[in-house]
Amino acid sequence: MTVYTDGSCEDNGKLTARAGSGIYIKPDHPNNRAIRVPGPLQSNQVGELVAVIAALQDIPPFVPITIATDSMYVIDGLTKHLGHWEDIGWLGVANSQFFQAAAYQLRRRSARTSFQWVKGHDNNPGNEAADALAKQGSEKDAADQIDLTVPTNFTIQGAKLSCLTQAIAYRGVRARRALTVTPRQGAVINLDRTRYGLEEVTHSLETDQQIWLSWHNKNLRAEVRQFTHKALHRTQKVGDYWTPIDGYQYRAICPFCKDTTESMEHIWLECDTPERALIWKLAKQLWPRAHGEWSNLPFGAILGSGKLTLPPAATHMPGSESDGGEIKQQRAGASRLLQILVSESAYLIWTLRCQRVIQGNTHSLAAINTRWTNAINRRLTTDRVTAAKLTRKPKFEQTVANTWKGTLRGEQQLPKDWMMNDEVLVGIRTVQAS
Repeated sequence: MTVYTDGSCEDNGKLTARAGSGIYIKPDHPNNRAIRVPGPLQSNQVGELVAVIAALQDIPPFVPITIATDSMYVIDGLTKHLGHWEDIGWLGVANSQFFQAAAYQLRRRSARTSFQWVKGHDNNPGNEAADALAKQGSEKDAADQIDLTVPTNFTIQGAKLSCLTQAIAYRGVRARRALTVTPRQGAVINLDRTRYGLEEVTHSLETDQQIWLSWHNKNLRAEVRQFTHKALHRTQKVGDYWTPIDGYQYRAICPFCKDTTESMEHIWLECDTPERALIWKLAKQLWPRAHGEWSNLPFGAILGSGKLTLPPAATHMPGSESDGGEIKQQRAGASRLLQILVSESAYLIWTLRCQRVIQGNTHSLAAINTRWTNAINRRLTTDRVTAAKLTRKPKFEQTVANTWKGTLRGEQQLPKDWMMNDEVLVGIRTVQAS
């Protein structure tokens, strides 16, 4: 018997993700199924694994079967990597609960089970039918019940010392700590503010994991990533941080506004300092009109700038999600530019605030304008140098071109190879905001 399995997920990677699994054998077969995946883990990969588990549970163990799937993730996990994962006690293995359940179902079978890879979306009738059932499953109102239990005598306890490395052991320690550590209340609040602030811009809800990963975004400079991480953790020494410390309560008040408690939201969006207003005006003026109007971002969207993306409806670019690769690349470039402008502007506002409050230094509007322009030009130069070095990766060159399109000085006169030509001077167009 050949069994086609597939997985599907709406809003994959988002808090609103809904995964489905499809099992198809032949028309009107009683074991054809459309499954809505239960539990908090919702992804394409989980959908693929649940389809295999359910198929193995439904078909009698004495019937030889071939599982045809377009997921090399499932095939490699259950054939190439299974022994190693069991040797290391499943430490650091994503979706380990589902892989263990699938391994148990395979081992309890008395007949031969084979895996066959089929190319997805290649007009294979069985694969197309399984894909349709998976999508149908993801749209079901209620989740199905899937048995993931593994008997004790089939459960591998712990890792083999001979296979244990320092890195694997460290992953195990971190995983155990994650189960016992209670998140800071401030961090939990910031996670929610970031999630719903981003939703106002991206129209999608991010998971906690994706928000934490946003500060790893390589589109942000290392200093900006560290600063964002501290702000998300709510460990910056501003505002209420000073309130319980005797003799330092005055530091909780904004030294410029005088009568307001200072916070990151106040520093970025509310403070009356001229540098704050100027920097956001500069970002707004550099933003190309072709990407749509610049909107004033909520606090959460600034805090999660590494996850900022432009939805199709938020741009003036033609087309929709069903458009070809060129439109999607342009939209990805616009999103990358937005991440750079917002993160660099927020970081500069914070830097100037610290220099003013801690060091007593003030800056003229002209000097602030120059510092912001230099910061954006440094990012442009970094992109240019990186693209020149990655000569074997033309995709990144196209990404850089899409990112800075509409922002360059004398852009119409620049040669097409401006990224690779060191003799061509490139900088952002001049913007002035008083």
